[in-house]
Amino acid sequence: MASERISPLILDGLSKYLSIATHRFIEYAIFAFVELNLADRLVNAVPDQGLTVQEIMSDERSSWNADLLYRALRSCADAGIVERINDDKHFVLSQSGRMLTSDHPSHARDFLRWILGPLNSNAGNQLPNLVCNEGTGSGFTRFTDGLDLYTFLCRSDQSDLMTIFNGAMTTVSAVTGTKLVINIDFGRFATLVDIGGSSGIYLAQILEHYPSIEQGIVFELPGVINQVKNGEEFKLRNIPESRYKFVAGDMFDSSTIPQGDAYVLKTVLHCFDTEKVIAILSSIRKANQNRIGQSLVSLFIVEYIIFPDRAMSNWQSHAFDIAMAYAFEGACERTQQEYEQLLETTGFKLKKLYPIQAPHSIIEAVLIN
Repeated sequence: MASERISPLILDGLSKYLSIATHRFIEYAIFAFVELNLADRLVNAVPDQGLTVQEIMSDERSSWNADLLYRALRSCADAGIVERINDDKHFVLSQSGRMLTSDHPSHARDFLRWILGPLNSNAGNQLPNLVCNEGTGSGFTRFTDGLDLYTFLCRSDQSDLMTIFNGAMTTVSAVTGTKLVINIDFGRFATLVDIGGSSGIYLAQILEHYPSIEQGIVFELPGVINQVKNGEEFKLRNIPESRYKFVAGDMFDSSTIPQGDAYVLKTVLHCFDTEKVIAILSSIRKANQNRIGQSLVSLFIVEYIIFPDRAMSNWQSHAFDIAMAYAFEGACERTQQEYEQLLETTGFKLKKLYPIQAPHSIIEAVLIN
């Protein structure tokens, strides 16, 4: 008899809390699956035969716990990541499970390793202390030698974690990218600068859809650029190297920001408090000071915007708001009105809101005198 998969979001009473607990237990099994890279071991299994635990362990047979691996795989089967074939002892990857191989373009494995991994989990567990103002710093800085997340990830001894984090950000863009590309006419711009664009996946999606864009620029911290400058996301989409480039700099330093017809800030501003958001927007304005009144400079803010009247996407925006709360001091998701006020303070004017709710939405603004 197949068991019913029920989200705690739709349950009430004690069943809600039992469901929350059982989902957490399954998360542990899934984390073991991705951390041990089991998808790579299963990817070549014969579809109608599968692999046994002994075959999956292969060379590690003498050191791994076969019984515990089987039990973890059994929970992963309940989660739809693997499937049992012929009997309860042979496993194959499900369609979703194939996305967890180390070379899958979705980087889903990186996403789960980041979200379910110890650094993010430990930071999230600091939320009660943060609410009570116990201790100092964000949830992350308490486990990163007092460094903010991006400074910590840029350390030479954290290159592997930086790779995982960049992959996780790629996954987020891969999930929501299409709707965030086709609903905006980016084709009217010759040069587009993606500030804090990580691997450049969102910019790559835009350039693929709008061949009229002459130049796309990924603007990132030097440590990030060193990880992604091979242009994997652009090569996957057969975008000529002449149409994109990576520029290293600091969004708080206007002298390093390249000029463009339009700028994209995708899931960047929610990482900062009001003071720093104003500094970022002011930095973009200063980088284009000589163009004010002479040419139109546009800005696109892509965020989990909190809408009024219980909008469909608000539960996701609220969830990411919690993630921002423990990740960075003063970070949060914002309403349209809050973004509009920030724009006015820094010399921008809101032109249009695109309530895409994918769950991201987009604010288009223009630089004004």
